[in-house]
Amino acid sequence: MSYKVLSKNRDYCLMQGANFVNRLGDSIDAIALSWLIYDLSQSPAIAAINFAINFLPTVLLQPFMGAFVTNKPKKDIMVLADMARFLIVSFLAVMVWLNQATSFMIICCTFLMSCFETLRLPAASSILPLLINEKEYSVGVSFASALSRITELVGTGIAGFVIGFLGLHFAILLDGLSFLLSGLLIMLIKVKESFTNSVLKASFKENFLFGIRYALKNKALMYIAIIACLANMMIVPFNALQSAFVSLYYHGDASILSIMGIGVSIGSILGGLLYPKIVDRVKIKTMLLTIFPTCSLFYVFSLLCGRIMNYQLMIVAIGLVNFLLGINVGLANCYVSVLLMVKCEQDYLSRVSGFFNAISVMFMPVLSLIVSIVSNYLTIPTIFIISAIIMAIISVITYVDKRLEILNA
Repeated sequence: MSYKVLSKNRDYCLMQGANFVNRLGDSIDAIALSWLIYDLSQSPAIAAINFAINFLPTVLLQPFMGAFVTNKPKKDIMVLADMARFLIVSFLAVMVWLNQATSFMIICCTFLMSCFETLRLPAASSILPLLINEKEYSVGVSFASALSRITELVGTGIAGFVIGFLGLHFAILLDGLSFLLSGLLIMLIKVKESFTNSVLKASFKENFLFGIRYALKNKALMYIAIIACLANMMIVPFNALQSAFVSLYYHGDASILSIMGIGVSIGSILGGLLYPKIVDRVKIKTMLLTIFPTCSLFYVFSLLCGRIMNYQLMIVAIGLVNFLLGINVGLANCYVSVLLMVKCEQDYLSRVSGFFNAISVMFMPVLSLIVSIVSNYLTIPTIFIISAIIMAIISVITYVDKRLEILNA
């Protein structure tokens, strides 16, 4: 099916427009906050703790939020979440501008923003199938994934410039304004939600427990959630320590973080656009499990890039390594997103997606805290080598596990 059919869908285009500005601000903000907290604390451990805090609400609140939004207007929930995040980020931007920001303040704001994000995610997952029909799922999800990555590409590409020439406070303010514009665009969407009587009459407790039971009965979705959980866990050391790694190992600044983000974004764009072409040619199990050896090699080659003596050549190599990782991530994300929409009935999607999201990141905060402690005793390259070895072991175990053949059914 052609991507052109989506251009005639007004509400789908509005949704993607909201996602575009939302992700643009986030891409700039991710680099700005990562660099800011390391600059203020000069501690890899504090940076790792902030990374953990960012995912803690997803683990603790996402299953409950999925149940909470089940019989609520999804559009209103998304607008509320965006406006709340606009206020939080704007406050932080002002404090940075006044030189009053502290590491503790950044951690608190990160936590609050993540709380509202956990409210928005299950609502967004549930509203997309209402804007397109099932035949358009593949191209709809593929385009959304590619657009998200294009946005990240633009955001990370200009992040270094914005931070260097306009300041950290302006970069953070851009993120806040993106939430405001996103909320305004979502207000314009016209969507009709219908709920069955059982959903309308169900209590919060019933919705919560039913979502868990429904997800646990679907073995394919549970295996995918576990695979996502393992993959997310093992990329934690890099994400948590990347600012310190760039500063201490590459002897670079925020511009290298931008280059890394650009590489991943371009790769993810290509992966997302390739998805409709290969979805019927590559088995689901094969596609999802390639993420483990890819991540293992990513750690190895990231370290090898630091051994390149020519600085310009090192920059090119860093971008290429992240580009290859991005292709795999883009494809895997599309496979997971489409499977979740296809395997779940509409009435249960918000509940199941909330539980699914929580499972996929449940150990990330714990591992981030472990990394923050370990980083005081081991060098970052040593931590990366250990991570690569663990990922290689997981690659072998998952590949030979016959139970995962259910993914191809």
